[in-house]
Amino acid sequence: MRAIEPGPNLLLIGGPKSGTTSLLLWLRKHEEIYHPWQRLASGAWESGFLLGGIVDNPYEPSKPKGTLILPHEADMDYYQNESLIIDKSPQHLYSKKALNTVRDFMPEAKVVITIRDPVDLFISLYHQMEKTVYFSTPFDELVEMLDDQDWIADANIPETWSFLTYPRFSAHVKAWVNELGYDRVRVVPLGAIAENPRSVLKQLSGWLNIDEDKMPRDLSVKNPRGKLSNSPIRRFLREPPNWAFTAARIFLPFRSLRKLFLDPIRSKGWKYVPSEKQPIPDSVREKIASMFSEDVEFFQSPESFIPESVIVKVNSE
Repeated sequence: MRAIEPGPNLLLIGGPKSGTTSLLLWLRKHEEIYHPWQRLASGAWESGFLLGGIVDNPYEPSKPKGTLILPHEADMDYYQNESLIIDKSPQHLYSKKALNTVRDFMPEAKVVITIRDPVDLFISLYHQMEKTVYFSTPFDELVEMLDDQDWIADANIPETWSFLTYPRFSAHVKAWVNELGYDRVRVVPLGAIAENPRSVLKQLSGWLNIDEDKMPRDLSVKNPRGKLSNSPIRRFLREPPNWAFTAARIFLPFRSLRKLFLDPIRSKGWKYVPSEKQPIPDSVREKIASMFSEDVEFFQSPESFIPESVIVKVNSE
């Protein structure tokens, strides 16, 4: 078994589509922050190292409960004694195992939790799922499935678990703050990241005791838009048939060679093309809001539930 020393001590967690990627891209450019998964493809940036093993929840629809999840291999070859080692794994927020591990065995680790309006999170998560190769449920049909479950998450139904779990983040945020203590956690609303990212980074720099002037100047973020191309060649690259894998092992017997020559080719399969987002009627938005009312209330006024000192607030520039 391979040991990683030192381990991550700056953890980005939170609801999906809530700004963790933006924070990761900015923070890892600081000279005192090292990201062990930086040289992997963007889809592998989320290590999920605290979820490793047989998972008790379907954190993705394609990975049902009981799936063996192993974290991507960390690359410490370029580590130069940076004081902070960053990890971005949003799903850690929802894992009691992850919280217990950080509390009991990672006393120096600090945690940044991003949050977003639950209704916007739900809808954005749906549009993100649409981009994948394993989800094709129409929005109206999804809502009907949730109605059939009375909007109660069931770990045995991976198709709906994410939609019924991730917008319900308030209890998890409160647990992380209470279990770790006020000095080890900062809660960052997505609106703060969008309105004044420079101020967010300034506040995080002070909390982390690193030089804010070493933060990047360029704070633009380019997220892929549209949907994955459905052309035959790009589908082939995303999901090669078994014979293609067999041939690759014959002609390139070493895994390192396959990664070197084939990964850049396969990456061409993940090309996004323009697409129209399905408009969500106001009546449906209101229904979603009513189902996540406690979390909507938490998001609108987090200082009523957790100490104001842990919340990163900004003024618009």
